[in-house]
Amino acid sequence: MGWDVQLGELEASEIDAVLLHPEHTTNLQAVTWLLERFDAANTAEDLYDFQAQLFRASYRAQLAADRIGRTVHRVNAGKTPDWPGPMDAETATFVDPPWHLRCAPESTAPEEWVLERRVAERVIRQLRAVGDALAWRVHRYDRRVIIALSRNDLPGPFVGKAGLDAELGKITEIREQQGNFALLHDLTSVMRVLDATEIERTGRRMLHEIKSSDSSSARAKARKQTKHAERLLAAIDGSAALPGEEVMILWRARAQLRTHVRDLVPMLERAAAEGFAAIQVADRVVSAFHLLPAAGGSVSVQEVWNAYVRRRDDLLLQRLGIEQGCHRLRATSIDSAARDPATAPWGIYPLPAHLRAALICDYLILESFLAADQVAARFHRRRLNAQVLLPVTGNGFDEHTQVLQVTDNGHGVVVHGNAMYQLLMEFVRTDRFIDAIGEVLKLPDPSIRSLLTYSNERAAWR
Repeated sequence: MGWDVQLGELEASEIDAVLLHPEHTTNLQAVTWLLERFDAANTAEDLYDFQAQLFRASYRAQLAADRIGRTVHRVNAGKTPDWPGPMDAETATFVDPPWHLRCAPESTAPEEWVLERRVAERVIRQLRAVGDALAWRVHRYDRRVIIALSRNDLPGPFVGKAGLDAELGKITEIREQQGNFALLHDLTSVMRVLDATEIERTGRRMLHEIKSSDSSSARAKARKQTKHAERLLAAIDGSAALPGEEVMILWRARAQLRTHVRDLVPMLERAAAEGFAAIQVADRVVSAFHLLPAAGGSVSVQEVWNAYVRRRDDLLLQRLGIEQGCHRLRATSIDSAARDPATAPWGIYPLPAHLRAALICDYLILESFLAADQVAARFHRRRLNAQVLLPVTGNGFDEHTQVLQVTDNGHGVVVHGNAMYQLLMEFVRTDRFIDAIGEVLKLPDPSIRSLLTYSNERAAWR
């Protein structure tokens, strides 16, 4: 099992240890503070300062993960932990305060250090989710650009990375000489092509591949990466599949994105205060569970989760009208931050900063329920044929699950789980979703194997 694993893969006691770890709870406060700074940043100077704070927090977490990994190897080899290991004064000052462990620094139990590393990896990913919000803002909330520029593997840590000084120097040079802000891609999970995006005074976005040397091999690598980025961006008009992706067609519907997210604020605030809340929003049922107030004096995450599930099933499914006999769909926010580059990051949702931070850090769990039969009926009212492809039993689906088949005048598309997750967890209005599918059916070669992209997503998010 790797370092950054899904919460659902851990034992109940391990989940308790992760979510109640001092660095994990402290990161909730840090992410809230960062998002407040993000919301208030209106100038290139503001964005530069915000990014500097995000870099510092990310560097601290990545350095801790590196040092904990070193300790894991030492303990497994029968050596002393030697935590935190040698560190120069400048680095120690930069990453202050020191990383707080749950275990004793002298512990020789490998499982305790493995858990410490998993916590550090979660903190790193949560901070990348903040960087993702910045990336969406920099690229004007154009999901097509984000998807296109995420078509590489997630880069590794930048602590100890060759060329980091050159990248930081270029970011500073752009600020000082041009007065522009440049996004450092390594702070995100979604920007996996080239090194930086500069916002020019005209509003134009300029991508940069930053060389750490001027050797012929470095220049050749830069040219290769730049051409790759150009090919990816050339595909965002939907005229061809993304390079290397036979079925990944990027296409934007004329339908403007409209969501129910703002309608959720009172319910989420109630959950943050009381631990649990649920409402019906249009054709779906939404519930929220906040671990910290729900836990009270208990230290068992599993216990408070089980209590939530009992309340949810009673209140949502019986009183709010989604019956057991229908094709019930459920999507959850659990452990989703910075996992999928194609979905909108929690950091851009039009919610208060403390709620977005709680979603990113998995203290606030948001669930959305929808009856697939009701969605099919709404397609029928629009004179589009829709058939539910799911079994009645169960409500789970993944990105590849075939959920609906929609046909019109001989054209047909299969709506897969990734599009349904977007409908449910981005709280897209179903009428806009149907509008977009209707547009897909009119294309020469209909396909929605990837998420739908809408017009004017900027207005829906921030």
